[in-house]
Amino acid sequence: MKIFLCVACLVSVAQLSAAQPRFRGLPNGAVVVETQAIHSATHDNRTLVLWMQNPQRIPTGYSADDIYSCPDQTRGSHYSGPTRVSLVNSATQTVINTVKIISRYEEGGDSFDVPYAIRKGNYYRVVAPVAAGVEAKPNIIWLRDYNGDGQALEFALFEAEACMGLQTTLIGYSERQDRVINYPIVIDVIEGGKHTKQVSSWADYLFNQKPRRPGFWKYQIDYRGRAGSLDKWEVRYNRAKEQFEGTLTIVPGDLD
Repeated sequence: MKIFLCVACLVSVAQLSAAQPRFRGLPNGAVVVETQAIHSATHDNRTLVLWMQNPQRIPTGYSADDIYSCPDQTRGSHYSGPTRVSLVNSATQTVINTVKIISRYEEGGDSFDVPYAIRKGNYYRVVAPVAAGVEAKPNIIWLRDYNGDGQALEFALFEAEACMGLQTTLIGYSERQDRVINYPIVIDVIEGGKHTKQVSSWADYLFNQKPRRPGFWKYQIDYRGRAGSLDKWEVRYNRAKEQFEGTLTIVPGDLD
């Protein structure tokens, strides 16, 4: 008999909704997953709020001895549904602005999977002192200096559809705009001598890679063993435009 181990799975969506803080501007049915105060030198009383609209609660059902599937490394036991991040004035509990988070793999949809319990050692930070194989509540809004501007005001979300390929997106607080933003990623895709402009909020592995220097990444992902290509990324942060820019050079794999 399998014993499902999860220290954060006993609270229902209804119980969570009833016990959470209320913010002016969030709709009925909004479930607040996590909040995190912003430490800004220019604006007081700012908080990031990760919330979902009437989400479905989906436990993994794993025992401690079960091996995680690759998608579960980024979602674990999760909520699934429309996902938002809002900037809130914590003095008035009022929403300032909101960004929508949509799965990279869901064209035309409005859904994302957010773990409410996940194992340590994968993509999301888990600080609870739990044994190997036990799911616990992750710290999703783990603010760090991703863009190299010296301010720890950003956090990343991850989505693995398979065992190769990791979609990453970055959300953060813009002091200049006094808004939460989902950073645009503008890429010149070079393949077979052709150039194509790609604008998205998602990039393969980007925010799981260590930068070469603050605000600059250069890495490659080898999909050739899976009948794919060698993807060479070079990305830098444009502070003036508050966006990431770079090139993706796609080298075809062996055609034999």
